[in-house]
Amino acid sequence: MKKSLAAVAALVGTLAALATPLAHAREIYGQIGTEGFGVGYSEPLGTRDNVRAEFNGFRFSHSFNAGGLHYDGTASIYHGGFYFDFFPAPDTVGFRITAGALVGGDNVDATATSMSGTYTINGVQYSTLGQSIHAKARFPTVRPYIGIGFGHTPVAQKGFSAFFDAGVAYGRPRIDFDVPADIVAEAGQENVDAEKQDLQNKADKLRFFPIVKVGVTYRF
Repeated sequence: MKKSLAAVAALVGTLAALATPLAHAREIYGQIGTEGFGVGYSEPLGTRDNVRAEFNGFRFSHSFNAGGLHYDGTASIYHGGFYFDFFPAPDTVGFRITAGALVGGDNVDATATSMSGTYTINGVQYSTLGQSIHAKARFPTVRPYIGIGFGHTPVAQKGFSAFFDAGVAYGRPRIDFDVPADIVAEAGQENVDAEKQDLQNKADKLRFFPIVKVGVTYRF
């Protein structure tokens, strides 16, 4: 009888030792995706939910046309992310629903270029007068995010594992359009405003920012 009780006690102790790291394992992780490269930290709240904080970023150059102007632009994507994960069935599958926000100063900085010495503003050509037209699209400092994913499970074993995220952040960029006074005087404010609106229309297509990323976590 004593041996049976001892065996039961040992089994209970073993299960308790296993259960504790499963329910309370924290994570650090690295990732790559449409936000660039990133690192993050995850803290479990219970067996069905996590909170996470991360930082992502990258920078790249891109040329594009808007209205009658050609731009050489540079996108600077650097922001933090704060998320809440909910797992409907964490013991069965690592699927989760994620809500949160991106926080940062993402922007696209661009300068209009011309090989012919003229700018086309609202369909009419004007001399560049040796001056540059500058534009900048600024995303809101805070953008809400909703998505789904696999991984970061709060009841998973300690050690290494992989994860996947897919979702979308929303935020309408605001356009700053800097046109030298001499060019405004030549083209007229109405035409300049029309060119700015064309640029804003193009930027509005970026208000839904798709986020897809994969990475590796380490639970401890």
